Amino acid sequence: MRVGKAARVARRRGLGRPLHSYRQAFPLWWHLLFVGIVLVIVAAVSLNQTVPVAGKVAGISVPLLATGIAWWVLTDVRLVLCEGGLLIGRFFPGMPPYAIPYRAIEPRGVTCVEDIGRFSRATGRSYGSTLFYFPQSRRGILLDGPTAAQAREGSALGGGMFDTAADTVRGGKMWAFAYSGRPEVITAQLQQGLAAQGVPHAAALQGVALPERSVGASPQEARARINGLAR
Repeated sequence: MRVGKAARVARRRGLGRPLHSYRQAFPLWWHLLFVGIVLVIVAAVSLNQTVPVAGKVAGISVPLLATGIAWWVLTDVRLVLCEGGLLIGRFFPGMPPYAIPYRAIEPRGVTCVEDIGRFSRATGRSYGSTLFYFPQSRRGILLDGPTAAQAREGSALGGGMFDTAADTVRGGKMWAFAYSGRPEVITAQLQQGLAAQGVPHAAALQGVALPERSVGASPQEARARINGLAR
């Protein structure tokens, strides 16, 4: 896997080497939106007959660069499993991801779901700092970890603007991440990391997280299906 910023942040936060990386899964319309923006920019400038060639090049380059930067900021969202914990969030310069040591995760509070995009609606939770998905997102993982403030670097851009209250049984925060891949693989990797750090009940992780399930259609159903979710 590519290292770069992930390796630097992991080393700075004491999490060791990055081992596995998952990018956030985005719905198809998200990518089509940016393709559409690019096509509109190119067409609008190219069809303007009053602008010289040099002006067209400049007219296309600047908005395309701005669009590319916006795409990078919004889509470079990853879940990186390291030797001593995980990094989750945006990896754009000035926006360090959250760092969660394995010892701050409750192994019995991990759940794999098939419709993670329904989490906020089913639970009534506000969309906040610890949730990385779209309403249309499907496969995802939920885990009982620390609050966003505990996982954030002090200099992070935006601070606690989107933090929400603790919502797990043990007083932590439910973290949610939409990904593409096999749930048995990501849970095995996570369980291995927890076990290597001597986290109690690490061996129970896959038994409670699998099989993959729906988040439910109401707060009552969500609490019954999502491990560790508080009332």
